[in-house]
Amino acid sequence: MHGVARDCNCDWRTVKKRFELQKQIESGLPLPLKQHKSILDPYTDIINSKLEISGITASAIYHFLADNTDYSGKYGLAKNYVKTHKDDKPKKATIRVPKVPGKLGQVDWKEDLTLLNKHGKPLTFNIFLLTLPFSEKKYCKLTLDKKQDTVINSLIYAFQYLCGISKEIWFDNMLTIVDTARMGKHDRINDKIKQFAKDMAFTPIPCRPRRPQSKGSVEALAKLCDRLLAYNYEFESIEDLEMIVNSFNENINNEVSQSHNRIVNEVFTYEKEYLLPLPNNKIFSSYLSNRQTRKVAKDSMVSYKSNKYSVPVKYIGFDLNVIEKDNSLYIYDNTNLVRCHQISNNPFNYHKDDVKDILVSDLLKNSNEEKIEAFTANNLSQYDNLL
Repeated sequence: MHGVARDCNCDWRTVKKRFELQKQIESGLPLPLKQHKSILDPYTDIINSKLEISGITASAIYHFLADNTDYSGKYGLAKNYVKTHKDDKPKKATIRVPKVPGKLGQVDWKEDLTLLNKHGKPLTFNIFLLTLPFSEKKYCKLTLDKKQDTVINSLIYAFQYLCGISKEIWFDNMLTIVDTARMGKHDRINDKIKQFAKDMAFTPIPCRPRRPQSKGSVEALAKLCDRLLAYNYEFESIEDLEMIVNSFNENINNEVSQSHNRIVNEVFTYEKEYLLPLPNNKIFSSYLSNRQTRKVAKDSMVSYKSNKYSVPVKYIGFDLNVIEKDNSLYIYDNTNLVRCHQISNNPFNYHKDDVKDILVSDLLKNSNEEKIEAFTANNLSQYDNLL
């Protein structure tokens, strides 16, 4: 080969390469393809990871690369890669968790629902959701925030409503539950929730992000809450709205579930026997420390910080719980919201519905509706003085 190289005035290695290539052609073997580097090569790992996300588009991946990496190629290049590799991704099978009575509860939020009251005023709220997948028993509670104390209080109300606690509770990736500083670790539940779970005897389990199928029962409940949108312009106050949510909760538990084709409450009667017992009231009270008890006086008022706030007459003599939050006083009968008042410096604070109740039961006992309405429209200080 060296002699041929001298005759052709080229390097002997070039002659050898051409000779071997000719032999390959004559033998019918396929020629090696020349490897071309692509501007997309450094980003294929990122693209492949994004292709794991169900329903993601080439456009979404391209814009992610353009906004978050140094990729300077055209959209068409990314689009062709995605088109070629998208169908090659193995489909992930969903492992169905066996539904064992009393074992599992799932928690999530229906977030930032906005409804308009009868006067067109918008009210934005959240609904805390808990579902037992075996019976599909559901608990819904209206809340105005998603703070950690609200989550804990809502869980306590749910346990009281169910008269028991499931052995495990699966949570969405809530910041109030999961410690973001430990997101990469197996044990990600924050310390306060971990202690609460220990006191209540259940095991808290955080769900994987972007895996809604792992908590399908509570996801279905969140979609079911869209039925509340029909109550636009159908309520007066937050108390009315809470009553609507409570009624909705009772109704869906008396409906047939597609999961087992039976009425939810009927199946829950069986599952209830497998729930963990409730802890004593002392443990509950330690977590409801911001809740205070007030006895309703004969004037149908509760005292709070030297001022009085009205409740319906039927609660006279009852012990009700009061919570101050965001300059509002929430008055509860166990877990049911009775009345919500703005905190004020007025010595007497009335809700208009309570005024009618009070007048009918006392000062205007035998008066007609017109006289009651006329009296209500006047300054209530007259009634305060009589008290």
